[in-house]
Amino acid sequence: MPVSRRDFLRGIGVAGAALATGGLTGAQQERRRPNILYVMTDQQPASCAGPYTDGPLRTPNLDDLARGGCTFGNMYIAAFPCSPSRACQLTGRYLHHHRVVQNDVMFDADVPSLGDICSAAGYDTGYFGKWHLGGNMYRGRDDSRARGLGGNWYFERSETEGGWRCKAVPGGVGEDASQHGFLVWAGGWEQYHAWLRSIGQGQYLEEFPGLGNHNDAPATPEGQHMYSQLHEDHHMAAFFAGEAERFVRERAGGARPWAAVLSFFGPHLPVAPPKPWDEMYSLDQVTLPANHRDSLAGKPVRQRTAARNYVLPEWTDDQFKDYIRRYWGYCSYLDRQIGRVFAALRDTGQWDNTIVVFTSDHGDMLAGHGMIFKLGTCGYEELYRVPTLVRIPGVTRPGSRTDALASNVDFVPTLVEAAGLAAPDGMDGLSLVPLLRSERDTHRDIIFSDCSDSSLICRDKQHKFVLNWRNRDIDELYDLDADPGEMRNLAYEDAHKATADALRARVLDWTRDTTHRYAALVATEAAKQPATRVLELRGEVRRFKYLGGNEFEMEIVWHVDKPLGVTEGKYWAFTQFVNPKYGQDGDIVFRFTPWPEPPFTEWEAGKEYRIGPVKVQVPDHAGPGDYQVRTGLWDPETHKGPGVILSGQGNAVIIGTLTIKREDGKITEISYQAK
Repeated sequence: MPVSRRDFLRGIGVAGAALATGGLTGAQQERRRPNILYVMTDQQPASCAGPYTDGPLRTPNLDDLARGGCTFGNMYIAAFPCSPSRACQLTGRYLHHHRVVQNDVMFDADVPSLGDICSAAGYDTGYFGKWHLGGNMYRGRDDSRARGLGGNWYFERSETEGGWRCKAVPGGVGEDASQHGFLVWAGGWEQYHAWLRSIGQGQYLEEFPGLGNHNDAPATPEGQHMYSQLHEDHHMAAFFAGEAERFVRERAGGARPWAAVLSFFGPHLPVAPPKPWDEMYSLDQVTLPANHRDSLAGKPVRQRTAARNYVLPEWTDDQFKDYIRRYWGYCSYLDRQIGRVFAALRDTGQWDNTIVVFTSDHGDMLAGHGMIFKLGTCGYEELYRVPTLVRIPGVTRPGSRTDALASNVDFVPTLVEAAGLAAPDGMDGLSLVPLLRSERDTHRDIIFSDCSDSSLICRDKQHKFVLNWRNRDIDELYDLDADPGEMRNLAYEDAHKATADALRARVLDWTRDTTHRYAALVATEAAKQPATRVLELRGEVRRFKYLGGNEFEMEIVWHVDKPLGVTEGKYWAFTQFVNPKYGQDGDIVFRFTPWPEPPFTEWEAGKEYRIGPVKVQVPDHAGPGDYQVRTGLWDPETHKGPGVILSGQGNAVIIGTLTIKREDGKITEISYQAK
């Protein structure tokens, strides 16, 4: 049985770390232990870090780190999306062992983290930036899932025969308090707001309601040239870097070693770097990736129906190029902030006694396969291979590079060994120190990743296999030597059947060998024939009426156009009103999610299914202007969409525009125009 966090902390104590003291006093030994700086960005693909590209992108501070340390060419995340990946990095455990099975599931208190390990060993600890492991991530927004829950919420995980289920419940520590052994804390909501006021910039909080965390006041909707309306010196990234810099400087010459995580919210969407970074690169400098024009033929249907991601049918080349140049600009801006902390280490004489790790929690499609953002129904390199630079004084060879397969569950075991710390039982990761010391040139023969508790991915030296087991869809097999862009799915070609079968078996063996709670369920679902038929639905607003004040009434009707079978689940309808200027959940300003009566479970061709009419109140933070109206379907028990085609739009479709007019701060008119 793995030792729990409580038992680990009780057993080790501050003075009980398993260190080779060599006869030194405790204070002398502590001074010899290295500091740890762990830098993590959010949604940064490997192609957006200078050491990985010969293109125009400039990240001079990461380049400098690479020159002094080791660049990992094949570092993969062990879980997707943000929260599961972050828990893997900070615990050294696979998703089914740390049990953060999706975003907004709260990190269990009994699982030891890097902060717990370092704090117990006598380190000063700090965390600066995005956490996303305490629930209550999206502060200040009108979140329909939280109605009746007091505003603060997280997903409570439970085990069922059909897999993990997540239910919104009241509470959540959120981003605003120290937790899991990280004692000095600066988050993107309360602490960021207090900092803005302290430097005389509180007007931002009046001008941009909901500012904080992922909302950095984007100027336009995505698809247009987007930038943050915050000054570069007042952006959250500048705040976090400043707090980390202060932490480093204050501990120079101290008797105790320190460990700090600097975790940025960017370049995650909205891709809105502050000026002038949004125009640091020109459209002419951008070349679209070789795998950009992918029809997605022969691939899972969920990829081509994910309209928010697969925008190739709608976007021009210049829109994609603008997206990429903004991404580059955002990465260069973050590099500037990282450089502030590196400079503090050098200025205070701590550089040569500090372990530095740089990585990201996952990537971005960045025009690959005609997509943007992150897609939870694939195993593409753009999302799963992340930039990773490691510098361990006395261990790493300056300027070295390894293409050995590695996983982000390997970070904590590496830091534990390099710093001589006591390791909790139950870690799945393998220390990278022997690889970094050039004692060997291989690390793993295969890596595994869990995608949203929906797909399982494995990659060996030559091939990648994706088992799409939940809501069974076709599997994927790519020969990365012959097809590095992953354009041709070989999973169902006779010549490659043996390879697909062997890798599918490796995935199932891995679930059993690592005691996955649902290994048997995965095997059962994997044995089923993939779904080849989906429903085609069409949503429209049948009725709209302005009721005066801040209230309107709306009725939505779903039309079933084709008799393509039955979909499982009980779906509610969600409708989102989108304007990035006022957004509190990315670009979403408000929404409504009524249950159909009865819930939609079966669909027949030619029939209509009605939602409403529903009375909707416009919140005070929704200012004047046009709002994109998106509507879709969602199963709150499985936390998934129905896997249907909504007029080619995935599980949500854009149906029209809501216009709000205000005079003297009061709403005078609300109107709707169908698309």
